[in-house]
Amino acid sequence: MSFGGLMLAAGMAEAYNEDVARKKELAADILASQTKYLMETGLSNIENLRKKKKEGGARVNNAERNWGFSRKAAIALESSGQLEFELEKLKGIGVDKIAPNYIENLSKHLESQIDNDEDLAAAIVRGLQGDSFATEEEQALGLINAMGDLTELQKQFMKTTGDSRTLTPKLNYQSSKGAAITLPERKSIQSQLATSLGTIFQSKFKRDDRGDVVHFQFDDPEVQTMFNELTKKTIDLKESPTTSFSAASALNAVIGSVQNAGLVQPQAVLDNLDNALGNPQFDWTPFHTSTKDKGGKDNSALPNEVTGAKKKEEEATT
Repeated sequence: MSFGGLMLAAGMAEAYNEDVARKKELAADILASQTKYLMETGLSNIENLRKKKKEGGARVNNAERNWGFSRKAAIALESSGQLEFELEKLKGIGVDKIAPNYIENLSKHLESQIDNDEDLAAAIVRGLQGDSFATEEEQALGLINAMGDLTELQKQFMKTTGDSRTLTPKLNYQSSKGAAITLPERKSIQSQLATSLGTIFQSKFKRDDRGDVVHFQFDDPEVQTMFNELTKKTIDLKESPTTSFSAASALNAVIGSVQNAGLVQPQAVLDNLDNALGNPQFDWTPFHTSTKDKGGKDNSALPNEVTGAKKKEEEATT
């Protein structure tokens, strides 16, 4: 080979080596860039997860200390991702307008779900163990130990992209509930219930309106007790976090459950009310007493008094 040929070959070899060097340098830069991205983003993900857990712990403490939730119920709601919504909803309703027993009943209902579901209970126990960051620390160590191995680093990075806060499925309750019944709703319930009971049990009552508040007084003390208890039952159904009843549907359910109980003693009606509410075909016949035994009363209308009989008479003339 001539000298010129040797020089050409040497130049080509040098160019090739320089090209290889540039490619290696580029590959190294890409690897460094990928490694930097995976490390920085992974550590940022871990810090965000740590922050979310701290926020979740703060919500649990707030729910327990300031709102009256049981700790187990609060952690269950946080684990399912429902606590933040629940607290914001109650805040929007206003402390003085929340149904009196809503939070206590909701806590009991959620605890019952937990106690009857082993998998759910196990998840809650993990939450009850405290604010441990062992998982995040392990993830950070995984990233550091994978330095120099891009494939392993990518694998460890993926472990930081999830959100381990949501440990359980959504808990079952009526999340639209929480507000206490309003005075107009209470007035409507009492008015319709009194009229219905007056008709069903042939008992006169007096009505005393005082703005949005109305008082009903039955002549029969037993019917009066039943009226008071059925009013409370209707309101409880409407406010309960375990039922979908509105004020109107709760009232319809209560009246419908006693409409065939006219020959039943009021206390027997109350004793069997829950069974009747859960069974539209409930038979009151075995609990019947005679009209004489019930101490039937003359149901003719008197001044300033309202009875079922008077209501029927008014309807017949309209």
